[in-house]
This record gives sequence, structure tokens and C-alpha cells, in this order.
Amino acid sequence: MPKHLYASMTHEEVNDAVLEQRVVLIPVGQLETHGPHLPIDVDVVQVNHVCEEAARRAPADLLAAPPIYYAFSEHVMDFPGTIAIRPPILIEYLFDIGNSFARQGFKRLVLVNGHGSNRSICEVATRMITNQTSAYCATLDHWNLAREKLAEIRESPIGGTAHACEFETSEYMYLRPELVRHEKIQDEFAPDYRPWRSDDFAGGGVVHFMEYWSQRSKSGAEGQPSLATPEKGRQLLEATIEKLIEFGRWWKTLEFPPRVDHTVHALRNSV
Repeated sequence: MPKHLYASMTHEEVNDAVLEQRVVLIPVGQLETHGPHLPIDVDVVQVNHVCEEAARRAPADLLAAPPIYYAFSEHVMDFPGTIAIRPPILIEYLFDIGNSFARQGFKRLVLVNGHGSNRSICEVATRMITNQTSAYCATLDHWNLAREKLAEIRESPIGGTAHACEFETSEYMYLRPELVRHEKIQDEFAPDYRPWRSDDFAGGGVVHFMEYWSQRSKSGAEGQPSLATPEKGRQLLEATIEKLIEFGRWWKTLEFPPRVDHTVHALRNSV
């Protein structure tokens, strides 16, 4: 039986994982449009794969929790298929998940984000988990782990890897090739707002502004998916998995110094 998948364990095996001080990887995805050529589950499939595969390769150090399918996409509700959870609800939900792992004895958690608009929500939930439970939590966007590999193999210009693009389409071609509608692939670039905003997995501009998705994309996609290949997807996923294992092992052993309360109240009580 797989010992790297949290949901496949017995409660006794969960206790063993706690004693092994394994790092819990929590994939946070989303269901939303990815253009006419990809299913709406792209953000779930990709982030869940990298978490499960990282845990499979490093079962003594990592444990993959089941993915979260529903998150924040209010701005994409103009396209069918989107499920949008209100940010305060999602933050509390993520906190409750982290708190539950902490109450069982897990000390290190990672919210592995698979959807761009979840980023700030994951950051707040991560802070709450760390501040209010006995566990330390970190968060990361999985695509950032493959940034160097993307720069090496991409063929599209900046803006070509944004959404259902060369990056995401390549990974989905590798993971679930039978579900890609090749005949419906079309390139579409967002309005050019440089230097203020540049939407690309390689990095954006210095300003964020949040128009509705239908105001920037006619197809639901953004970028150059016509350049996607399964081999690019394999290389990007492999780079992501290797980096996730590297980070997870480092995170497992990282030691923090004790807190120091510098408030007047604490100083008076210490006298």
C-alpha cells in the first residue's frame, strides 16, 4: 500500500508519519476555464501530480495530502465551469486543514499552490497556521520551482506562458494527453501593459490590477499554447518535482530560534 498518500493511510500509519516528522504537502488547486483546448481541472491535476510524485520519491520525508479542488476565481465567473469560493471562507478552510494536521502532531506543512489567484490567500492562511498552531507552514507556487527550466526551453516571448499557455498546455499534454483538444488550440496574448504589468510564469511587472478575465481574454486562455509539447511538459514537471523534494527536505530540518517578546508587558513580567 502507498505510504506517501495521506488519504490511503490507516490512522496507525498516520501516527507513524508524525513520528517520522514528515512534511505534509497540501495541494491547493482550482476549477476554472483553461481555454477551449484544456479541461477545467488543469490547476488541480498539475499541482496534485507534483505533490504526489515528490512524496512517492521521498516517502521518508514527505507526505501528500489530497488536493483542494475549489478556491478563488470570482473574476473568472464569466466563463462556464468556474467554482468560486469567497476569500475569507477559503482562508479559514485552509487554516482549519493546517490546524488539524498540527493537532495530530505534524510540525511542518506546505501549501503548494496551483492557481495564481490563490497566492495571497495561501500567504494569509500560512501566516495564521504558523502564528496560531504548533506547526510551521510555508507556501509556494509550483510553477516558480521550474522557472529556470522554463527559461531554458521556452520558445514563446514574455506573455506566452500565462494561462493555458505553452507552460500549462505542455504539462497537461504530458499528464493527460487524451484530454487535450488539439484542434481547438489558439494563441491569445493579453493587452500589453508593460512596464507596469507583464503576465508570465517567468515573472510579472511591479503592479497588480484585477480586471475580470473576460476583459482580457476572449478564449479563456492567455499565451502561446501552439508551442506546447509533451516533452516540454515532462521537463517542466521533472524540474518542479526535484525542487519540491529539495525544499521539503530542507524545510523538514530547518530550526528556528525561540521567539523573544520585546513588549513592555513582557519586560515588566520578567522583572
